[in-house]
Amino acid sequence: MLKLFDTLSGRKRGFRPLGGRFVRIYTCGPSVYSYSHIGNFRTYLFEDVLVRYLRYKGYRVKRVMNITDVEDKAIAAARREGVSLMALEADKIRAFWRDFDSLGMVRPDVVAKASEHVPQMIGLICRLCRKGYCIRRKDGVYFNVRRFSRYGSLRHLGGGRYLGIARNEDYSREGAWDFRLWKKWTRGDGETGWDSPFGFGRPGWHIECSAMSMHYLGERFDIHCGGADNIFPHHENEIAQSEGATGKKLANFWLHSRHLTLGKKKMSKRTGNVLYVKDLLGAGAHPGCIRFYLLSKRYRTRLDFSQAQFERRVCACERTGTILGQLRKIGDSGGNGMAGSKIAGRLLSAFGKAMDDDLDTGRAFRAIFSAFARIEAMIRKDKLSREDAKAILSAMGRIDSVLGVFGGA
Repeated sequence: MLKLFDTLSGRKRGFRPLGGRFVRIYTCGPSVYSYSHIGNFRTYLFEDVLVRYLRYKGYRVKRVMNITDVEDKAIAAARREGVSLMALEADKIRAFWRDFDSLGMVRPDVVAKASEHVPQMIGLICRLCRKGYCIRRKDGVYFNVRRFSRYGSLRHLGGGRYLGIARNEDYSREGAWDFRLWKKWTRGDGETGWDSPFGFGRPGWHIECSAMSMHYLGERFDIHCGGADNIFPHHENEIAQSEGATGKKLANFWLHSRHLTLGKKKMSKRTGNVLYVKDLLGAGAHPGCIRFYLLSKRYRTRLDFSQAQFERRVCACERTGTILGQLRKIGDSGGNGMAGSKIAGRLLSAFGKAMDDDLDTGRAFRAIFSAFARIEAMIRKDKLSREDAKAILSAMGRIDSVLGVFGGA
């Protein structure tokens, strides 16, 4: 049985969809005030593998991903660069999809831009206000966290001290902050704004995902994903808003990918310690090798990137690809394929056990490489027939439909 680590409960739990064989997933997408780096893409790749593996196991999946194109950082960036918000973000969105596609990821079923769902956000804020969760101030509307008794449960704050109003999206300390639902227009917002019952302005960052996830997936859905940096305050605030409005548990599972560091340091656009997919591709790296490296450890295990580590680790992946090529060239030398069928069975069994254990891609790769060391020896000794090769290639085709690193084996 597939088990996934749920951040909210703090443990692995057996996965059962809320609706039979149909799985609904919401994944936090890019904030398009700047370009997405490989640390961001580690999270998107984990989500891609999650969706692929669920489909591999026979589930129907609907994945919704948002694009955050209404937020403080984007508006400030457009002002600094002297361009319109639309022009700034159009360039970043094109770059995001170019990198997304280059890594062979399956596009989400629904891509939801925040700017196109403001009516849903206004409706959700009105709903919260009717239930007494809103604090109205001169600069906008805030969510009263003291009215939501479970606030802090995702981050396990343990009844963190109330710290007042959060005036911006970046919290300097972890604790209970009243966060913004609607920001009244100021001169710095330029042309960005919508009419609402709370005055002309724009939605807060957190209300966007609550409104869009419930619009497309309903008031309860199976899995909510994102990077570890989304746990607090973003996902914490989503839970408060959504469950405050509906009285229902929003997501049955909360899954979070750990950070990718660069040279043992946090990847940060602000400090310039970043690396982009286009940089690696420009240096001659194969997209499959990039994908492999970012999946080479389980999604919730910290992973560091260095050029030396990258070159060393991808060797095993490239070697497997070479052996797959040799299997395709095996001629008809007799044999009934029994040896290949046994190898294929063991490969699929080991892969399933690793992936059922909270998507342990690192363990899955180790099992594949171990098997292919034996396969290589059998090829050298001419112990595999064409039928054996077909069985192994068929198994690897199924495995690679999930991992996507062996060139469609």
